[in-house]
Amino acid sequence: ALESIAEINKAGRRARDLVQQILAFSRKQTLSRSVIALGPVVEEAVKLLQATLPAGVRLTVDCVAGLPDVSADSTEIHQVLVNLCTNAWHAMEGQPGHIDIRLKEVTVDAALAREHAGLRPGKCVRLSVRDTGKGMDAATTERIFEPFFTTKAIDEGTGLGLSVVHGIMQGHEGAIVVDSAP
Repeated sequence: ALESIAEINKAGRRARDLVQQILAFSRKQTLSRSVIALGPVVEEAVKLLQATLPAGVRLTVDCVAGLPDVSADSTEIHQVLVNLCTNAWHAMEGQPGHIDIRLKEVTVDAALAREHAGLRPGKCVRLSVRDTGKGMDAATTERIFEPFFTTKAIDEGTGLGLSVVHGIMQGHEGAIVVDSAP
């Protein structure tokens, strides 16, 4: 029972943080960032995802040990991961599949920094999500960050998930890179 109460408490704190995020967004206030380790944020999001993903979707996580801390809002990073994985799951269209989450240190070179406004050359931490969904054609990929753009049926989605992810990454002086094909 104590373990369940601890999980309920953690979920309550996460809900409080999400409400604060929505209020800050609606008032155009910046959220407070702090220096955090991303590994625990990923672990917490994965626990939530494992409880919500269908049985046929396998989730694997590879977080390199000893990653540098980053300046981030943990609630927003949690939201990014949940949105990306939910999108990946929907891309599987009810079929069994695999979602792979990776967290590792990478070096951004000058060329990549020029391609993506907000990125600066140097070491950073990369969070990646890869799935075995159906993939997207080039025309769809070009529009995925547009607010309210969705390929889902009318009652199945708002088209805000990837737009929110994109905005959060920009707010964290990061970028999101998409590689997909049917």
